[in-house]
Order: sequence, then structure tokens, then C-alpha cells
Amino acid sequence: MDYNLSGQPSLPRKWNAFKWPRLWVIVACVIALLATLGAFNILNSILPTADDVDLYFRYARWTLSSELPYRDFIIEYPPFSLVFFLLPAILCYPLGGLEIERYKILFHTECFALNLATLWLAYILFKHLYPAVASKAHHNLAWRMAAFTFGSILISLYLMQRFDVGASFLTTLAIWLFYKHKPAWSGVALGLGFTAKLYPGILLPLVLLYFLYVKNDWRSIWRYLAGFCAACAVVLVPFILTGAEGLRIFLSYHLDRGIELETIFATIIVLGSYLGLTEALSMTDHGGLGLASNWVKPLATTSTLLTIAGLLLIYFMIWRTLRKNGGRVRVDWFVSVVSLTILWFILANKVLSPQYLVWLLPFVPIWRGWYKTILFLAALPLSFIPFPFMIDWLARLDALPFIILAVRNGLLVVIFGMLIHDVWPDSFNFLTRRGAAPLPGRDLNKSEAT
Repeated sequence: MDYNLSGQPSLPRKWNAFKWPRLWVIVACVIALLATLGAFNILNSILPTADDVDLYFRYARWTLSSELPYRDFIIEYPPFSLVFFLLPAILCYPLGGLEIERYKILFHTECFALNLATLWLAYILFKHLYPAVASKAHHNLAWRMAAFTFGSILISLYLMQRFDVGASFLTTLAIWLFYKHKPAWSGVALGLGFTAKLYPGILLPLVLLYFLYVKNDWRSIWRYLAGFCAACAVVLVPFILTGAEGLRIFLSYHLDRGIELETIFATIIVLGSYLGLTEALSMTDHGGLGLASNWVKPLATTSTLLTIAGLLLIYFMIWRTLRKNGGRVRVDWFVSVVSLTILWFILANKVLSPQYLVWLLPFVPIWRGWYKTILFLAALPLSFIPFPFMIDWLARLDALPFIILAVRNGLLVVIFGMLIHDVWPDSFNFLTRRGAAPLPGRDLNKSEAT
């Protein structure tokens, strides 16, 4: 049985997505997330959160007042992010007018709706990739959707107050359309994600390599590129024409950022300060908590170089693997590759905000095995305990929050290693005496997906 993009294996009966016994898990997840939304809106006034939604509100208000982003005011996010800021602002008017508390509730509701849409995409993508497992072992599907829901609840402090879930939805939509053989529309979704949060752009080479070696389909490659470029052009060209200098400042803003406190590099600097190797102080940097130290600049440069070099290495290894295997890979292999690439971008970056983990959340139900999922769910609460609940300790560079962050980052590194093993099964053979692991193209069986 050959699993690839050329088709699905035949099944004795087709999955019925709207049969009630199959849908109860989605209904239960929706109820749990709806309860979270209600609790979040009630508790929002007392939660120790950052003022990101207030910033979104200001951007929306200025834009609706006929001021042009990047020309009349500087915005620190890519242009398509304005869609997520403006929609709740526009909906405020029929409900009584543009007002900050009303805006916050509508923004939280928007994030909730986007997360539900992402849940549904994860659900149908899982069924598409593992049809036999999904139809014969429904409890496995239920647990995986529950893992997504539980993860959403754990990270809701950031999921409900950042627009990252919008970029996550667009990325998942691009992957779903990719598997449904709609390259142009998948390119559009990925292009919109790129112009909203940038990180989806790192997935474009993966898609092109897959189409080239698995499908041997240049027509799909050109259609994908056309969709991606068209989406980017529609979003970016108006702002290039009206606020090119503002876009340049936006790029410089992010390139000039220092080391954020929650990164692996910050832990190295703080440890160095404990050992007397350098002096370090916390400081407000680009709207977040950063570090002042003579190690910051070289480590920030190292972070940029590591990010780029790591991505190039991943692309090269994927090219080498696809060429070696003649394009024959597992049907779920591409999702592992996407997860690996995104996680590297998160780990090697000089900024590691907790909401970045929302980028991985849609793919967690699709990961093979349970160990990675359990470790990821454990990493989520470790992400928001130090910030915002121990922000004063962080600012003083006390040890406890950095120990928690080091454990969180360590878990993410372990997950990264597991994803490497999923993508390249022979990677860690030197650690064991077992025989060679199966090739990425070997068929999926029920035990491997449960």
C-alpha cells in the first residue's frame, strides 16, 4: 500500500463526517472551548496580562479614522495582521460603538472562532491522513482532538489575546488545501499567513520540494507560486505605494531586536551572569522584556545565523531525502517536516514568546505516537507561569523563572529531536544496537498512529 499525494488507499466504507457518533468529540471540544471563552471574558479584568489587545485597538481605531498604517503611524506587525485587528473593531459599531472593553470581548471571540476553525481543520486533516485508524479506532481520534482542546485551554491566556491563532489557522488551511490537491488556493492561504505573521513563509520551500519530487508536477509548482505571490502582492503593494518607509522601519524594528528573556540565549546569558562571566540586567526592549549585557549582540547575531543556517540545512536534508527515496514518503511525513521546521524557527529565534507555541498546536493531533504530545502539553503551562505570573522575578533575574523556562525549552528540544527521528528514522541509530529503522516511505499501520 503506497501512501503519497497521488491518492488514498481504498477503504471498505467511506468516513461519514456528519454522522453524530463521529461528531460528538467535536461538540464536546466546542463546549469546552466556549466555556473557556466565557471564563476568560469574565476574568480578563483581573488577569495579569500584557496590553497587546489595547495596542491592536489603537491600530484599528487609527485606521478607521482614515489614517494609513506604515505612513501615518508605525505598526510592528505585517500588513495582513490588520484584518484581525479591524474585524472586531468594525463589529463594535452595530453593537454600540467602538469602545475598548467591547473590542476586547469581540477580539477574544474572534480568536475563539479561529481556534474552532483550526480544530475542525486538524480533525479533517487527521481523518484524511489516517483514514483506516480514524474509522476503526474512534477513541484515538477523540483523544487527539481532546489534546488539541486541552492545549488550547492551557495556552488560552495568549491564544485569546494574540492574533497568532489567525496565522496558525491560515497555515493549517494551506496544509489542508495542499493535501486536497489545490495548489493555487494553498499558495494563497500560505501567502496571507506570511503577510500576517511571516513564519508561514519558511514552509514555501518544503511545499515546492514536495511537489517536485513526490508529484513531479511543475504545473502545481507554478500554480502554488502564483497563488502565493498573488496573495502577497494584493496585501503588500498598497502599503508599498503608500508607506514604503514604514514597511522598512517595520523590518528594521524586528532585525534590531535584542535577546528576549524567554529564549535559550537569555538562559545562557543569565547563567553566565550567575557564574560571574558577564553582567546582565533586564530591560524593556521592543515592547517586551529583554536583556542588557555584552553577550546580547553576539548571541543575537548567532541566533540569526543559526536560524538561517538551520532552515537551509533542513531544506537540504529534505531535498536529499526526497531525491534518494524517489519521492516516496509516508503520507504524514510532510506534517512532521512542517512541525520540525516551525519548531526550529521557534527555538533558534532571539524571541520566544509563549504564543509562538500556538503555531504548533494544529499539528499536535497529527503527530505519530503520544510522547511528543504529552511533552508539548507539559511545555504549555511552563510557558505562561514565568510570564506574566512571575514577571517581577523575571525582571530581577531570579533563578526560579529561568529554571522553569529552561525546563520548557528543554522539552521543546526533546520534541525537536523526536521530530527529527520521525522525518529521518535513521538519525539516532548510533545510540542503539537495533537494526536500521524503516525508511520514511514505509506504510503507516494502526499501532504507529495510536
